Amino acid sequence: MTSNDELTISELFDFSYDLQQKLETNKIEQKLETFNTAIERLKLAEDKLDELHLFSDNEEINEVASNELRYFILYALIGWLYEYRSSNREQRLDDIHLSMSYLIKYLQLCKNYGLVKQVPIENDDDDKEKFRLHATQDRQAKIQKIKEKKALEQSITKLREMMQDSNRVDDETKRRLYLEQIRWWIKQAEDDIFELKDEIKLLQFAKNPMPPINNSAAATNKLPIDGPFTLVTTKDRLYKEAVGGAGYPSVPTMTVQEFYDDLARRQAQQPVPPSK
Repeated sequence: MTSNDELTISELFDFSYDLQQKLETNKIEQKLETFNTAIERLKLAEDKLDELHLFSDNEEINEVASNELRYFILYALIGWLYEYRSSNREQRLDDIHLSMSYLIKYLQLCKNYGLVKQVPIENDDDDKEKFRLHATQDRQAKIQKIKEKKALEQSITKLREMMQDSNRVDDETKRRLYLEQIRWWIKQAEDDIFELKDEIKLLQFAKNPMPPINNSAAATNKLPIDGPFTLVTTKDRLYKEAVGGAGYPSVPTMTVQEFYDDLARRQAQQPVPPSK
């Protein structure tokens, strides 16, 4: 039986990429062991890539061979696996930081090759305004980004179908597929990084919640997230709601602070039950 250390970069990457795709589309059960296996093999592939110095800061994207170009998204895949791996609250914070670290590493690699202009910083809240496509942004800008991502998905699907036909597979087709995947993961990584930043703040707030709020304190107590938010949502639901529905239900209607202020006011108006 071949050990993981004896597997080639291609074997490690292809096996893990296939697992990630099945996990993302719910084609296999979301088991912790499956996530860990994919992460372990991708990290081995990462070590082998580092040993070969496959990517350089001193070359252009058109200088990278097509067969090597597909490994570009390796960091993004590891980041995704950490982001969606099921874990308890204590481990969740560690997984978030690991996910952000790999997603930022991916964007930095893309920046080195001129594919993105700027890379967010994990511990810098100020860069939110530069990178984040949030609900407070112009509605048309948000819809436009979703349409661009959808167009990339359609292009990737078409190119994958062409790759399955041995008579239509050539270097140009492979290269187009890998570049489209890189562009899709750039958009995904940028969005995920700032969602994870918000989740960090919510987890930290859950550990140290505010003291009981009264009417006078409601105006001064600040919560960890500024700006509009959606209380209960998923990425799939956000995606579907953003592109359909006249009411555009994915746009939040109040900030976190406004929500808690309103909650405090309603609680203050409730009658105090008589003492027994």
